[in-house]
Amino acid sequence: ESFGTGSNHIREKDGIWAVLCWLQILAAHNSDPSAKLVSVQDIVEKHWAKYGRSYYSRYDYENVEADKAAQVMARLTGMIDMFNLTAEKSVTVTSSYTIVECDEFEYKDPVDGS
Repeated sequence: ESFGTGSNHIREKDGIWAVLCWLQILAAHNSDPSAKLVSVQDIVEKHWAKYGRSYYSRYDYENVEADKAAQVMARLTGMIDMFNLTAEKSVTVTSSYTIVECDEFEYKDPVDGS
């Protein structure tokens, strides 16, 4: 994503920030020119081995009526309460999937307040 710089003033710039972020990560992991080159795949696989795989899903809804959007959000946040999801409790959805963390994220842009 935008690494905390998202807003309506520069739309869909996530790719630029992601590339810059990965270049910085690669530079930090490859600071010794005599060492074996560390790749993105190396970094990601090491992360997965330590923390497991993580999944993210995003849906953009534009031009939605405010009251309808508020109803959707109330239902979704109500599901967090319904499942009683906390840091101490996970919910098994199927034999293959368990929800271990679920939260609501909000970002306020410091430049334009959007």
